[in-house]
Amino acid sequence: MNFKESLRTELFTIQPPNKEEVESEFVGIIRTGAVIKKHSHQLLLHFSNRHPALIKKCVTYKKILFPRSVHTIHVQERRGIPGGIFYCFEFPVTNDLLDQFGFQDVDILRSFFNHKLAAHFLRGVFESRGYMGDPLRGYHIEIQLNSEKLANFILNYLQSLQFDFHSRTVKGDVNLYIKNSQSIADFIRFLGAHQSYLEMEKIMVEKSTINEITRWVNYETANLNKIVASSSRQRKKIHSLDFDDLPLHLQEIARLRIENPCSSLREIGDLCIPPLSKSEVHRRLNEIEKIADKKGFTENQT
Repeated sequence: MNFKESLRTELFTIQPPNKEEVESEFVGIIRTGAVIKKHSHQLLLHFSNRHPALIKKCVTYKKILFPRSVHTIHVQERRGIPGGIFYCFEFPVTNDLLDQFGFQDVDILRSFFNHKLAAHFLRGVFESRGYMGDPLRGYHIEIQLNSEKLANFILNYLQSLQFDFHSRTVKGDVNLYIKNSQSIADFIRFLGAHQSYLEMEKIMVEKSTINEITRWVNYETANLNKIVASSSRQRKKIHSLDFDDLPLHLQEIARLRIENPCSSLREIGDLCIPPLSKSEVHRRLNEIEKIADKKGFTENQT
C-alpha cells in the first residue's frame, strides 16, 4: 500500500468518542462533498465516493447523530473523467438541517472552528475532498472545493492555524494546496493521522539524506573533473619545456605535477620540501604556464 492510500485508510479508521466531535467530522464530510437533490417532493443529501470505508463511516455517524432517519446506499458505475465505481449514500433532510450543515450560510460553520472541534471538521473536509500526492515523488496536498465562499472561509482558518495553504482556481473549482513538506507533515498530524505523520517524517529524512549525498557526489565529481582538466593542461605545457630552462623554485613543482597527475594543489603543496600552501602552488604552476605560452605553446601541441 502506498503512502497516500495508507493515510486515507488511517483517517477512515479514526472515530472520535465524543458526539460533538463526530458531528464536526460528519458536517465536514457532507458540507464539502454532498449535493442537495429533490426526489418526490423530498430533499435528499447525496454523497458519493470511491472508497466504501468512507461511506461506511458516514452511515455510522448518521446513525449516531440521526438514529431515526433512514438512508440508502447504492453503487454507481460512471463513465468519463472521473470514471469508475462510486459508492453513494443518501438521506433525507429538512431546511433546518441544511442550515445546520452550513448550506444556507457558511458562517454557521464557525462553531466547528474552535480548539476542540477544528481538527475533526478539517479531517472530514480532507476525507471528502482531499488529495495527497506520493511524497516519494514530490510533496503536494490539496483540498478541492466547488464553492469559492466556502473555500475562502476554510482557507482563512487554515492560515490562522499557521498552515501554509494557498489557493488557485481550476475549471471553476477552488483548490487549497500545500507544497512544503514540513507543513504537510504538520497538517497530517493535526488531522490525527499519527502513524502517517511518522512515516512522512521518515520519508523526509531519507530524501534529505539522499539529496545531501547527491549534492556531495556532484560537488566532488565537479572538483575531480576540474583537477583532471587543469592537470592535463599543466602537464602538456610542462612537457613542452626543458626543465633546465625553468627557475629552480619552479622545477620541483613541475616535477611533482608530472609525477602526481591526479593530485590536488593542496596535496602537491604537502609533497614539497618545505611544504607550500595551495595558493603558492597555484601561483607557481601559473608561472610555468605563462613561460610555456611565451615559448609558443598551443593546445594542438603534443
